[in-house]
Amino acid sequence: MNLLRTKLLYQEACRNSHDVHVINESERKELQHHLLNMYKDIEDVCVRHNLTVMLAYGSVLGAVRHGGFIPWDDDMDLIMPRKDYELLINQYAEELPSYLRIYAPNSRNKAIARFAKVVDIRSKFIEAEADDLDDPSQGVFVDIFPLDSISVSSFRNTINRYISMFLMYMGSSVGFYEKKSASYRKLMTYSVATRFNYWIRYCLGFLGSFISFQEWMNIIDRFCKNVSETGFLDELVGGYLWQPMPTSVFLPPVRGQFEGIDVFLPHDAVRHLEQTYRDWKRIPPEEEREQHFINCLELASE
Repeated sequence: MNLLRTKLLYQEACRNSHDVHVINESERKELQHHLLNMYKDIEDVCVRHNLTVMLAYGSVLGAVRHGGFIPWDDDMDLIMPRKDYELLINQYAEELPSYLRIYAPNSRNKAIARFAKVVDIRSKFIEAEADDLDDPSQGVFVDIFPLDSISVSSFRNTINRYISMFLMYMGSSVGFYEKKSASYRKLMTYSVATRFNYWIRYCLGFLGSFISFQEWMNIIDRFCKNVSETGFLDELVGGYLWQPMPTSVFLPPVRGQFEGIDVFLPHDAVRHLEQTYRDWKRIPPEEEREQHFINCLELASE
């Protein structure tokens, strides 16, 4: 079992659940507008302190292929060089508007993922597995990934990739075990495959629970962190590729358009997309598009 397989089974169960729904068009448009405003607030702090920040993953794909959000997308991803990333989460986080809170490993606030999440604590973005509907971390979020130096050795990167995948799966399983979500357990009774996945993760989470979820996230973050300059970078805590990309692919960032506003993009966004998505110009059929399933979405008035 792995995180990708777990994600696919989770989405299969959500599609057949009466307790959650796919974000509809009206909700998506409101959410996208809200995310844009959150991006502006984050960028303002970064520009004020000369911190490098730029769009990442599907947000870059949307900017280049669609001029904004991928039409069915409902989140926003950013990347920052490791040094600037740590300055933002540890030194300048309090300069964000008071309703935006950064949760990140090895930071003042608890980690809710293996990378930083900027959450609008006034809002609610309640996903299928959530039980605590009043948890302020369950709000609309923007993900921020650190850019880390990476070795040019394919052998070393392959080994590190498998180690990181193990750490990520164990860490997420421990988080799953600690929450003991009744909603998630009910959701995953959908089929034999989803029930099997549920109990595998539960047992692995129990075995790994001698280390807390928080510390697992800290371990993953420290494992991926590399302060030595190699001339190559990758978003190591964000995915599973561990494929070196020259620093010039990302830096210096360039200005581009996203939903009619100026944003920062990787220096060579096309090469970044080619290595991350391969056939990035292809529009996937509806059944292959990633979807978010939620219990509720409540956005604070602006």
